[in-house]
Amino acid sequence: MRPGIEREPELRLELTQAELQRVRTHPALTGLSAGEPVTHTRHSICFDTPDHRLRGAGIALLLQSDGAGWRQTVTGNGHSRRPVAAGAVPRPRPDLEAIGDRRIRRKVERALDRAPLEPVFETLVERTTRQLRSGAGEMELALDEGVVRAGDAQEGVCAAELELKWGAPDCLLQAATQLFGTTSLRLADGSTLERGYSLAIRPTAARTPPRRIEPPQLASGDTCAEALTRIVESATAQIVANRTAVLESEDPDAAHQLRIGLRRLRSALRAFRPLADTPGLRELEGRARALARGVGELRDADVLIDDIFAPAVAALDGNGGVARLRQALAANRIRARERARADLCGEQWSVLQLHLALWPRTIAGFEELATPVTKLARSALKKQWRKVADSGRRLGELTVEQRHAMRKDLKSLRYAAEFFATLFPAQAARRFIKEVRGLQEAFGYLNDVAAAERLMAICEAHCGADLDARRVAGFVLGWHNAEAARAWKDAHKGWQRLARGPRFWA
Repeated sequence: MRPGIEREPELRLELTQAELQRVRTHPALTGLSAGEPVTHTRHSICFDTPDHRLRGAGIALLLQSDGAGWRQTVTGNGHSRRPVAAGAVPRPRPDLEAIGDRRIRRKVERALDRAPLEPVFETLVERTTRQLRSGAGEMELALDEGVVRAGDAQEGVCAAELELKWGAPDCLLQAATQLFGTTSLRLADGSTLERGYSLAIRPTAARTPPRRIEPPQLASGDTCAEALTRIVESATAQIVANRTAVLESEDPDAAHQLRIGLRRLRSALRAFRPLADTPGLRELEGRARALARGVGELRDADVLIDDIFAPAVAALDGNGGVARLRQALAANRIRARERARADLCGEQWSVLQLHLALWPRTIAGFEELATPVTKLARSALKKQWRKVADSGRRLGELTVEQRHAMRKDLKSLRYAAEFFATLFPAQAARRFIKEVRGLQEAFGYLNDVAAAERLMAICEAHCGADLDARRVAGFVLGWHNAEAARAWKDAHKGWQRLARGPRFWA
Protein backbone atom coordinates (compact mmCIF):
# COMPACT_ATOMS: atom_id res chain seq x y z
CA MET A 1 0.00 0.00 0.00
CA ARG A 2 1.34 3.45 -0.90
CA PRO A 3 1.85 5.84 2.00
CA GLY A 4 0.08 9.16 2.29
CA ILE A 5 -3.09 10.45 0.68
CA GLU A 6 -4.04 12.56 -2.28
CA ARG A 7 -6.75 14.61 -0.57
CA GLU A 8 -7.86 15.44 2.93
CA PRO A 9 -10.73 13.21 4.09
CA GLU A 10 -13.07 14.71 6.65
CA LEU A 11 -16.09 13.76 8.70
CA ARG A 12 -18.83 16.21 9.75
CA LEU A 13 -21.45 15.23 12.31
CA GLU A 14 -24.53 16.87 13.78
CA LEU A 15 -24.65 16.53 17.57
CA THR A 16 -26.86 17.47 20.48
CA GLN A 17 -25.44 19.75 23.18
CA ALA A 18 -25.11 16.77 25.53
CA GLU A 19 -23.24 14.79 22.87
CA LEU A 20 -20.99 17.75 22.16
CA GLN A 21 -20.13 18.01 25.85
CA ARG A 22 -19.33 14.28 25.98
CA VAL A 23 -16.89 14.71 23.09
CA ARG A 24 -15.26 17.71 24.82
CA THR A 25 -14.56 15.60 27.92
CA HIS A 26 -13.91 12.29 26.14
CA PRO A 27 -11.02 10.36 27.73
CA ALA A 28 -9.61 9.53 24.28
CA LEU A 29 -8.84 13.22 23.69
CA THR A 30 -6.13 13.09 26.35
CA GLY A 31 -4.13 10.57 24.35
CA LEU A 32 -4.85 12.09 20.95
CA SER A 33 -4.49 15.83 21.62
CA ALA A 34 -1.31 17.66 20.65
CA GLY A 35 -1.31 21.06 22.34
CA GLU A 36 -4.08 23.14 23.86
CA PRO A 37 -7.50 23.80 22.23
CA VAL A 38 -8.08 27.14 20.51
CA THR A 39 -11.50 28.84 20.62
CA HIS A 40 -12.77 31.73 18.50
CA THR A 41 -16.13 33.11 17.42
CA ARG A 42 -17.07 33.15 13.75
CA HIS A 43 -19.76 35.46 12.38
CA SER A 44 -20.91 34.80 8.83
CA ILE A 45 -23.56 36.53 6.68
CA CYS A 46 -24.75 35.02 3.41
CA PHE A 47 -25.95 37.44 0.69
CA ASP A 48 -28.08 36.66 -2.33
CA THR A 49 -30.84 38.17 -4.45
CA PRO A 50 -34.46 37.96 -3.23
CA ASP A 51 -35.04 35.07 -5.64
CA HIS A 52 -31.72 33.37 -4.75
CA ARG A 53 -30.01 33.67 -8.14
CA LEU A 54 -26.52 33.02 -6.76
CA ARG A 55 -27.65 29.79 -5.16
CA GLY A 56 -29.20 28.73 -8.46
CA ALA A 57 -25.87 29.37 -10.18
CA GLY A 58 -23.95 27.32 -7.62
CA ILE A 59 -22.38 30.36 -5.96
CA ALA A 60 -22.28 31.44 -2.32
CA LEU A 61 -21.22 34.96 -1.36
CA LEU A 62 -20.29 35.27 2.31
CA LEU A 63 -19.09 38.01 4.62
CA GLN A 64 -17.15 36.45 7.50
CA SER A 65 -15.48 37.79 10.64
CA ASP A 66 -13.58 36.27 13.53
CA GLY A 67 -13.42 39.58 15.40
CA ALA A 68 -10.54 41.08 13.42
CA GLY A 69 -12.32 42.66 10.44
CA TRP A 70 -14.47 41.32 7.64
CA ARG A 71 -13.52 39.05 4.79
CA GLN A 72 -15.57 38.43 1.66
CA THR A 73 -15.46 34.95 0.16
CA VAL A 74 -17.04 33.40 -2.89
CA THR A 75 -17.46 29.62 -2.71
CA GLY A 76 -19.35 26.78 -4.29
CA ASN A 77 -22.57 26.21 -2.35
CA GLY A 78 -22.62 22.43 -2.71
CA HIS A 79 -20.45 19.90 -0.92
CA SER A 80 -17.33 22.01 -1.43
CA ARG A 81 -16.81 24.83 1.04
CA ARG A 82 -13.43 25.81 -0.36
CA PRO A 83 -13.19 29.54 -1.21
CA VAL A 84 -12.50 30.24 -4.88
CA ALA A 85 -12.08 33.99 -4.29
CA ALA A 86 -11.51 35.90 -1.06
CA GLY A 87 -10.51 39.34 0.08
CA ALA A 88 -10.83 41.87 2.90
CA VAL A 89 -13.69 44.39 2.92
CA PRO A 90 -14.09 47.39 5.27
CA ARG A 91 -17.64 46.60 6.44
CA PRO A 92 -20.17 43.75 6.33
CA ARG A 93 -21.52 44.64 2.90
CA PRO A 94 -20.74 42.86 -0.40
CA ASP A 95 -18.23 44.57 -2.70
CA LEU A 96 -18.01 42.93 -6.11
CA GLU A 97 -15.01 45.07 -7.02
CA ALA A 98 -13.11 43.35 -4.20
CA ILE A 99 -13.31 40.03 -6.09
CA GLY A 100 -9.81 39.98 -7.51
CA ASP A 101 -10.35 37.15 -9.98
CA ARG A 102 -12.04 38.82 -12.96
CA ARG A 103 -13.42 35.54 -14.31
CA ILE A 104 -15.20 34.78 -11.02
CA ARG A 105 -16.40 38.38 -10.71
CA ARG A 106 -17.99 38.20 -14.17
CA LYS A 107 -19.66 34.92 -13.25
CA VAL A 108 -21.18 36.53 -10.15
CA GLU A 109 -22.30 39.61 -12.10
CA ARG A 110 -23.94 37.47 -14.80
CA ALA A 111 -25.81 35.48 -12.15
CA LEU A 112 -27.00 38.66 -10.43
CA ASP A 113 -28.07 40.37 -13.67
CA ARG A 114 -28.28 43.74 -11.81
CA ALA A 115 -30.57 42.37 -9.10
CA PRO A 116 -29.93 43.73 -5.56
CA LEU A 117 -28.11 41.74 -2.90
CA GLU A 118 -29.58 41.28 0.57
CA PRO A 119 -28.77 39.16 3.66
CA VAL A 120 -30.37 35.71 3.45
CA PHE A 121 -29.18 34.30 6.76
CA GLU A 122 -26.37 34.64 9.27
CA THR A 123 -24.51 32.25 11.54
CA LEU A 124 -22.81 32.98 14.84
CA VAL A 125 -20.70 30.02 15.93
CA GLU A 126 -18.10 29.43 18.62
CA ARG A 127 -15.52 27.03 17.18
CA THR A 128 -13.01 25.13 19.31
CA THR A 129 -10.23 23.38 17.41
CA ARG A 130 -7.83 20.74 18.64
CA GLN A 131 -4.85 19.25 16.85
CA LEU A 132 -4.84 15.47 17.20
CA ARG A 133 -1.97 13.12 16.59
CA SER A 134 -1.63 9.36 16.34
CA GLY A 135 1.18 7.14 15.14
CA ALA A 136 -0.31 7.06 11.63
CA GLY A 137 -1.20 10.72 11.08
CA GLU A 138 -2.33 14.13 12.22
CA MET A 139 -5.91 15.42 12.38
CA GLU A 140 -7.88 18.49 13.36
CA LEU A 141 -11.04 18.26 15.47
CA ALA A 142 -13.39 21.26 15.35
CA LEU A 143 -16.39 21.54 17.67
CA ASP A 144 -19.02 24.12 16.69
CA GLU A 145 -21.80 25.53 18.86
CA GLY A 146 -23.99 28.46 17.91
CA VAL A 147 -27.02 29.53 15.91
CA VAL A 148 -28.15 30.13 12.33
CA ARG A 149 -30.79 32.84 11.79
CA ALA A 150 -32.96 33.72 8.79
CA GLY A 151 -35.39 36.56 9.47
CA ASP A 152 -37.33 35.64 12.61
CA ALA A 153 -36.50 31.93 12.32
CA GLN A 154 -33.46 30.33 13.88
CA GLU A 155 -31.91 26.92 14.57
CA GLY A 156 -29.12 25.80 16.83
CA VAL A 157 -25.80 24.73 15.36
CA CYS A 158 -24.06 21.90 17.19
CA ALA A 159 -21.53 19.94 15.15
CA ALA A 160 -18.18 18.21 15.10
CA GLU A 161 -15.75 18.09 12.20
CA LEU A 162 -12.77 15.75 12.06
CA GLU A 163 -10.30 16.33 9.23
CA LEU A 164 -7.19 14.39 8.28
CA LYS A 165 -4.29 16.81 7.77
CA TRP A 166 -1.59 14.25 7.08
CA GLY A 167 -1.16 10.49 7.11
CA ALA A 168 -3.08 7.32 6.34
CA PRO A 169 -6.89 7.58 6.20
CA ASP A 170 -7.15 4.56 8.52
CA CYS A 171 -6.17 6.75 11.46
CA LEU A 172 -9.14 9.06 10.79
CA LEU A 173 -11.52 6.09 10.97
CA GLN A 174 -9.87 4.83 14.15
CA ALA A 175 -10.01 8.26 15.85
CA ALA A 176 -13.64 8.78 14.76
CA THR A 177 -14.61 5.37 16.19
CA GLN A 178 -12.92 6.22 19.50
CA LEU A 179 -14.56 9.63 19.80
CA PHE A 180 -18.00 9.02 18.29
CA GLY A 181 -18.54 5.24 18.24
CA THR A 182 -20.91 5.29 21.22
CA THR A 183 -22.80 8.40 20.04
CA SER A 184 -26.08 8.22 18.11
CA LEU A 185 -24.53 9.63 14.97
CA ARG A 186 -26.11 11.90 12.41
CA LEU A 187 -23.83 12.62 9.50
CA ALA A 188 -24.27 16.23 8.40
CA ASP A 189 -26.19 15.85 5.14
CA GLY A 190 -25.51 19.40 4.05
CA SER A 191 -23.31 22.38 4.77
CA THR A 192 -24.26 25.30 7.02
CA LEU A 193 -25.03 27.13 3.78
CA GLU A 194 -27.69 24.59 2.88
CA ARG A 195 -29.14 24.73 6.40
CA GLY A 196 -29.32 28.50 6.22
CA TYR A 197 -31.08 28.50 2.85
CA SER A 198 -33.48 25.80 4.04
CA LEU A 199 -34.30 27.92 7.07
CA ALA A 200 -34.88 30.98 4.87
CA ILE A 201 -37.06 29.10 2.38
CA ARG A 202 -38.80 27.12 5.16
CA PRO A 203 -39.99 24.11 3.17
CA THR A 204 -42.82 22.07 4.64
CA ALA A 205 -41.58 19.06 6.57
CA ALA A 206 -41.99 15.75 4.80
CA ARG A 207 -41.19 12.21 5.79
CA THR A 208 -38.39 10.44 3.99
CA PRO A 209 -39.87 7.97 1.46
CA PRO A 210 -38.38 4.50 0.97
CA ARG A 211 -35.49 4.64 -1.50
CA ARG A 212 -34.65 2.06 -4.12
CA ILE A 213 -31.16 1.41 -5.37
CA GLU A 214 -29.60 3.72 -7.93
CA PRO A 215 -27.02 1.43 -9.59
CA PRO A 216 -23.60 3.02 -10.05
CA GLN A 217 -22.46 3.91 -13.55
CA LEU A 218 -19.12 2.16 -14.05
CA ALA A 219 -16.85 2.53 -17.10
CA SER A 220 -14.37 0.01 -18.49
CA GLY A 221 -11.48 2.35 -17.68
CA ASP A 222 -12.37 2.55 -13.98
CA THR A 223 -10.01 1.00 -11.47
CA CYS A 224 -11.28 -1.47 -8.91
CA ALA A 225 -10.83 1.19 -6.20
CA GLU A 226 -12.99 3.67 -8.13
CA ALA A 227 -15.65 1.04 -8.85
CA LEU A 228 -15.78 -0.23 -5.27
CA THR A 229 -16.06 3.32 -3.94
CA ARG A 230 -19.00 4.09 -6.25
CA ILE A 231 -20.76 0.84 -5.43
CA VAL A 232 -20.37 1.38 -1.67
CA GLU A 233 -21.57 4.99 -2.01
CA SER A 234 -24.63 3.78 -3.95
CA ALA A 235 -25.47 1.20 -1.27
CA THR A 236 -24.81 3.77 1.46
CA ALA A 237 -27.30 6.22 -0.03
CA GLN A 238 -29.97 3.50 -0.02
CA ILE A 239 -29.11 2.40 3.53
CA VAL A 240 -29.07 5.88 5.06
CA ALA A 241 -32.33 7.02 3.40
CA ASN A 242 -34.22 3.86 4.36
CA ARG A 243 -32.88 3.88 7.91
CA THR A 244 -34.52 7.31 8.25
CA ALA A 245 -37.71 6.02 6.62
CA VAL A 246 -37.91 3.09 9.09
CA LEU A 247 -37.53 5.51 12.01
CA GLU A 248 -40.10 7.98 10.66
CA SER A 249 -42.80 5.71 9.26
CA GLU A 250 -44.35 2.25 9.34
CA ASP A 251 -44.13 1.78 5.57
CA PRO A 252 -43.21 -1.92 5.01
CA ASP A 253 -41.18 -0.99 1.94
CA ALA A 254 -38.74 1.00 4.11
CA ALA A 255 -37.53 -2.09 6.00
CA HIS A 256 -37.51 -4.05 2.73
CA GLN A 257 -35.31 -1.50 0.96
CA LEU A 258 -33.04 -1.12 3.99
CA ARG A 259 -32.42 -4.86 4.09
CA ILE A 260 -31.72 -4.83 0.35
CA GLY A 261 -29.22 -1.99 0.79
CA LEU A 262 -27.38 -3.87 3.54
CA ARG A 263 -27.31 -7.04 1.44
CA ARG A 264 -26.01 -5.16 -1.60
CA LEU A 265 -23.25 -3.66 0.49
CA ARG A 266 -22.17 -7.07 1.77
CA SER A 267 -22.33 -8.58 -1.73
CA ALA A 268 -20.10 -5.82 -3.08
CA LEU A 269 -17.55 -6.30 -0.31
CA ARG A 270 -17.45 -10.06 -0.94
CA ALA A 271 -16.98 -9.50 -4.68
CA PHE A 272 -13.93 -7.29 -4.11
CA ARG A 273 -12.55 -9.23 -1.15
CA PRO A 274 -10.00 -11.18 -3.27
CA LEU A 275 -8.21 -7.85 -3.88
CA ALA A 276 -8.85 -6.03 -0.59
CA ASP A 277 -9.28 -8.58 2.19
CA THR A 278 -8.43 -6.16 4.99
CA PRO A 279 -9.57 -5.93 8.62
CA GLY A 280 -11.47 -2.76 7.69
CA LEU A 281 -13.44 -4.55 4.97
CA ARG A 282 -14.31 -7.42 7.27
CA GLU A 283 -15.29 -4.99 10.03
CA LEU A 284 -17.63 -3.15 7.66
CA GLU A 285 -19.17 -6.40 6.42
CA GLY A 286 -19.63 -7.70 9.97
CA ARG A 287 -21.33 -4.49 11.14
CA ALA A 288 -23.69 -4.59 8.17
CA ARG A 289 -24.52 -8.24 8.87
CA ALA A 290 -25.24 -7.55 12.55
CA LEU A 291 -27.53 -4.61 11.78
CA ALA A 292 -29.34 -6.61 9.10
CA ARG A 293 -30.56 -9.15 11.65
CA GLY A 294 -32.98 -6.79 13.39
CA VAL A 295 -34.06 -5.23 10.10
CA GLY A 296 -34.63 -8.72 8.71
CA GLU A 297 -36.88 -9.63 11.64
CA LEU A 298 -39.00 -6.55 10.96
CA ARG A 299 -39.20 -7.39 7.27
CA ASP A 300 -40.20 -10.98 8.08
CA ALA A 301 -42.94 -9.67 10.40
CA ASP A 302 -44.24 -7.47 7.56
CA VAL A 303 -44.21 -10.44 5.15
CA LEU A 304 -46.12 -12.64 7.60
CA ILE A 305 -48.98 -10.12 7.72
CA ASP A 306 -49.04 -8.68 4.20
CA ASP A 307 -47.90 -11.61 2.01
CA ILE A 308 -48.70 -14.74 4.01
CA PHE A 309 -51.69 -14.02 6.27
CA ALA A 310 -53.69 -11.42 4.30
CA PRO A 311 -54.13 -13.19 0.92
CA ALA A 312 -54.98 -16.55 2.51
CA VAL A 313 -57.71 -15.27 4.87
CA ALA A 314 -59.45 -12.99 2.35
CA ALA A 315 -62.44 -15.38 2.29
CA LEU A 316 -62.50 -15.97 6.08
CA ASP A 317 -63.22 -12.49 7.42
CA GLY A 318 -66.31 -13.69 9.30
CA ASN A 319 -64.24 -16.08 11.40
CA GLY A 320 -63.42 -14.73 14.86
CA GLY A 321 -60.05 -16.45 14.84
CA VAL A 322 -58.94 -14.26 11.94
CA ALA A 323 -59.14 -11.07 14.02
CA ARG A 324 -57.37 -12.61 16.99
CA LEU A 325 -54.55 -14.03 14.87
CA ARG A 326 -54.24 -10.71 13.05
CA GLN A 327 -53.85 -8.95 16.42
CA ALA A 328 -51.13 -11.41 17.44
CA LEU A 329 -49.24 -10.83 14.19
CA ALA A 330 -49.60 -7.06 14.56
CA ALA A 331 -48.20 -7.24 18.10
CA ASN A 332 -45.29 -9.31 16.80
CA ARG A 333 -44.59 -6.65 14.15
CA ILE A 334 -44.69 -3.85 16.73
CA ARG A 335 -42.10 -5.65 18.84
CA ALA A 336 -39.91 -6.30 15.79
CA ARG A 337 -40.16 -2.64 14.78
CA GLU A 338 -39.18 -1.47 18.27
CA ARG A 339 -36.13 -3.76 18.28
CA ALA A 340 -35.11 -2.65 14.78
CA ARG A 341 -35.45 1.03 15.65
CA ALA A 342 -33.39 0.53 18.81
CA ASP A 343 -30.64 -1.08 16.71
CA LEU A 344 -30.82 1.76 14.18
CA CYS A 345 -30.25 4.33 16.95
CA GLY A 346 -27.58 2.41 18.83
CA GLU A 347 -23.84 1.88 18.76
CA GLN A 348 -24.01 -0.72 15.99
CA TRP A 349 -25.46 1.87 13.63
CA SER A 350 -23.06 4.60 14.77
CA VAL A 351 -19.96 2.54 14.03
CA LEU A 352 -21.39 1.26 10.74
CA GLN A 353 -22.13 4.83 9.67
CA LEU A 354 -18.57 5.90 10.45
CA HIS A 355 -17.25 3.04 8.32
CA LEU A 356 -19.63 3.85 5.47
CA ALA A 357 -18.47 7.46 5.47
CA LEU A 358 -14.74 6.90 5.89
CA TRP A 359 -13.76 3.36 4.88
CA PRO A 360 -13.96 3.91 1.08
CA ARG A 361 -11.29 6.61 1.46
CA THR A 362 -8.89 4.15 3.04
CA ILE A 363 -8.61 1.97 -0.08
CA ALA A 364 -7.21 4.54 -2.51
CA GLY A 365 -3.62 3.45 -1.85
CA PHE A 366 -4.06 -0.30 -2.38
CA GLU A 367 -2.02 -1.39 -5.40
CA GLU A 368 -4.23 -4.46 -5.81
CA LEU A 369 -7.23 -2.19 -6.45
CA ALA A 370 -5.44 -0.09 -9.06
CA THR A 371 -6.22 -2.64 -11.81
CA PRO A 372 -9.13 -2.17 -14.29
CA VAL A 373 -12.44 -3.33 -12.86
CA THR A 374 -13.59 -5.27 -15.94
CA LYS A 375 -11.31 -8.24 -15.21
CA LEU A 376 -12.55 -8.50 -11.63
CA ALA A 377 -16.16 -8.12 -12.81
CA ARG A 378 -15.87 -11.15 -15.11
CA SER A 379 -14.19 -13.20 -12.39
CA ALA A 380 -16.81 -12.27 -9.76
CA LEU A 381 -19.73 -13.01 -12.10
CA LYS A 382 -18.27 -16.36 -13.17
CA LYS A 383 -17.71 -17.35 -9.54
CA GLN A 384 -21.24 -16.45 -8.53
CA TRP A 385 -22.72 -18.17 -11.59
CA ARG A 386 -20.90 -21.41 -10.72
CA LYS A 387 -22.54 -21.41 -7.27
CA VAL A 388 -26.01 -20.99 -8.76
CA ALA A 389 -25.42 -23.49 -11.58
CA ASP A 390 -24.20 -26.16 -9.17
CA SER A 391 -27.50 -25.97 -7.28
CA GLY A 392 -29.54 -25.59 -10.45
CA ARG A 393 -28.24 -28.85 -11.91
CA ARG A 394 -29.56 -30.63 -8.76
CA LEU A 395 -32.75 -28.58 -8.50
CA GLY A 396 -35.12 -31.54 -8.09
CA GLU A 397 -33.03 -32.97 -5.24
CA LEU A 398 -32.57 -29.83 -3.14
CA THR A 399 -33.70 -29.85 0.48
CA VAL A 400 -35.49 -26.84 1.98
CA GLU A 401 -32.17 -25.60 3.38
CA GLN A 402 -30.45 -26.02 0.01
CA ARG A 403 -33.25 -24.13 -1.74
CA HIS A 404 -32.73 -21.30 0.72
CA ALA A 405 -28.99 -21.33 -0.05
CA MET A 406 -29.68 -21.21 -3.80
CA ARG A 407 -32.03 -18.28 -3.25
CA LYS A 408 -29.27 -16.35 -1.47
CA ASP A 409 -26.82 -17.21 -4.26
CA LEU A 410 -29.33 -15.92 -6.82
CA LYS A 411 -29.57 -12.64 -4.93
CA SER A 412 -25.79 -12.28 -4.88
CA LEU A 413 -25.65 -13.06 -8.60
CA ARG A 414 -28.30 -10.45 -9.36
CA TYR A 415 -26.58 -7.80 -7.25
CA ALA A 416 -23.23 -8.51 -8.92
CA ALA A 417 -24.87 -8.34 -12.36
CA GLU A 418 -26.42 -4.98 -11.48
CA PHE A 419 -23.14 -3.65 -10.05
CA PHE A 420 -21.20 -4.45 -13.21
CA ALA A 421 -23.92 -4.20 -15.89
CA THR A 422 -22.66 -0.91 -17.37
CA LEU A 423 -19.32 -2.56 -18.22
CA PHE A 424 -20.96 -4.91 -20.73
CA PRO A 425 -23.51 -4.77 -23.61
CA ALA A 426 -26.64 -3.19 -22.14
CA GLN A 427 -29.32 -5.31 -23.81
CA ALA A 428 -27.71 -8.64 -22.89
CA ALA A 429 -27.18 -7.50 -19.30
CA ARG A 430 -30.80 -6.34 -18.94
CA ARG A 431 -32.14 -9.63 -20.33
CA PHE A 432 -30.02 -11.70 -17.95
CA ILE A 433 -30.94 -9.60 -14.89
CA LYS A 434 -34.63 -9.90 -15.78
CA GLU A 435 -34.39 -13.72 -15.91
CA VAL A 436 -32.51 -13.86 -12.60
CA ARG A 437 -35.07 -11.57 -10.97
CA GLY A 438 -37.96 -13.80 -12.09
CA LEU A 439 -36.28 -16.93 -10.76
CA GLN A 440 -35.35 -15.15 -7.53
CA GLU A 441 -39.00 -14.16 -6.97
CA ALA A 442 -40.15 -17.77 -7.35
CA PHE A 443 -37.56 -18.89 -4.79
CA GLY A 444 -38.50 -15.95 -2.58
CA TYR A 445 -42.07 -17.13 -2.32
CA LEU A 446 -40.90 -20.64 -1.47
CA ASN A 447 -38.77 -19.16 1.29
CA ASP A 448 -41.71 -17.11 2.59
CA VAL A 449 -43.82 -20.26 2.77
CA ALA A 450 -41.08 -22.04 4.73
CA ALA A 451 -40.88 -19.04 7.10
CA ALA A 452 -44.66 -19.14 7.52
CA GLU A 453 -44.16 -21.99 10.00
CA ARG A 454 -43.51 -19.18 12.51
CA LEU A 455 -47.19 -18.30 12.16
CA MET A 456 -48.14 -21.28 14.32
CA ALA A 457 -45.53 -20.40 16.96
CA ILE A 458 -46.89 -16.84 17.19
CA CYS A 459 -50.42 -18.19 17.42
CA GLU A 460 -49.49 -20.55 20.24
CA ALA A 461 -47.62 -17.84 22.13
CA HIS A 462 -50.28 -15.13 21.87
CA CYS A 463 -53.63 -16.80 21.18
CA GLY A 464 -53.40 -19.42 23.92
CA ALA A 465 -55.97 -22.17 23.59
CA ASP A 466 -58.07 -20.27 21.04
CA LEU A 467 -59.12 -23.11 18.71
CA ASP A 468 -60.50 -20.75 16.05
CA ALA A 469 -57.18 -18.90 15.81
CA ARG A 470 -55.30 -22.21 15.59
CA ARG A 471 -57.58 -23.39 12.80
CA VAL A 472 -57.01 -20.16 10.90
CA ALA A 473 -53.25 -20.53 11.26
CA GLY A 474 -53.48 -24.11 9.96
CA PHE A 475 -55.63 -22.99 7.05
CA VAL A 476 -53.12 -20.29 6.11
CA LEU A 477 -50.25 -22.79 6.11
CA GLY A 478 -52.23 -25.28 4.01
CA TRP A 479 -53.27 -22.58 1.53
CA HIS A 480 -49.66 -21.52 0.95
CA ASN A 481 -48.34 -25.08 0.75
CA ALA A 482 -50.73 -25.64 -2.13
CA GLU A 483 -49.55 -22.42 -3.81
CA ALA A 484 -45.93 -23.45 -3.24
CA ALA A 485 -46.36 -26.48 -5.51
CA ARG A 486 -47.17 -24.13 -8.40
CA ALA A 487 -44.29 -21.82 -7.48
CA TRP A 488 -41.89 -24.77 -7.52
CA LYS A 489 -42.91 -25.58 -11.10
CA ASP A 490 -42.26 -21.94 -12.01
CA ALA A 491 -38.83 -22.17 -10.41
CA HIS A 492 -37.93 -25.20 -12.58
CA LYS A 493 -39.03 -23.37 -15.74
CA GLY A 494 -37.22 -20.22 -14.73
CA TRP A 495 -33.99 -22.10 -14.11
CA GLN A 496 -34.19 -23.83 -17.49
CA ARG A 497 -34.60 -20.46 -19.25
CA LEU A 498 -31.72 -18.94 -17.33
CA ALA A 499 -29.41 -21.93 -17.91
CA ARG A 500 -30.10 -21.98 -21.66
CA GLY A 501 -29.52 -18.26 -22.12
CA PRO A 502 -26.17 -16.55 -22.69
CA ARG A 503 -24.08 -15.01 -19.91
CA PHE A 504 -23.52 -11.37 -20.81
CA TRP A 505 -20.00 -11.27 -19.36
CA ALA A 506 -18.72 -14.24 -21.38
